[in-house]
Amino acid sequence: MEKDLESKEAIQKLKSLVEDIRFCMYTTCENGKIESRPMTTLDVDSEGNAWFFTSRQTEIGSETENGESVTLIYSHPGDNTYLSVSGTASIVHDEAKKEELWSPLSKAWFPEGKDDPNLVVLKVTTEEAAYWDSPSSKMVVFFSMVKAAVTGHQSDPGDHGKLDLA
Repeated sequence: MEKDLESKEAIQKLKSLVEDIRFCMYTTCENGKIESRPMTTLDVDSEGNAWFFTSRQTEIGSETENGESVTLIYSHPGDNTYLSVSGTASIVHDEAKKEELWSPLSKAWFPEGKDDPNLVVLKVTTEEAAYWDSPSSKMVVFFSMVKAAVTGHQSDPGDHGKLDLA
């Protein structure tokens, strides 16, 4: 069922989907070529912005310009949940934010800790998002598809819609 959400409800839906999935493909377009890399989302703030750590030694950390267009693609096939987020990326120089986002797990990627000179805070300001979310198990979805095929009625794919975060 199509279910578009707005404002706080949209931000809450975005936060809950990202918290359940955590990993995304961070996608940019460079010289006419689409490039994607896996990233771990550290937080989605109260405005719907996504936050990440990266290294100055990576393409993202060294080449991101403020306002670069990006797409974050989240997928959890086991839960039949998918999310596409479009926005703009920027490097944020904010020690308090770095401290807020830091966790012991971050040390796996940044062994020198939060004071690592190559550690960069990356913010994606969300402009629009779309989601597909079926709360049913794979078996329920499968039987719904079989029923639809037998009866000739369209299968219920679950909820989907746009998230208007403004």
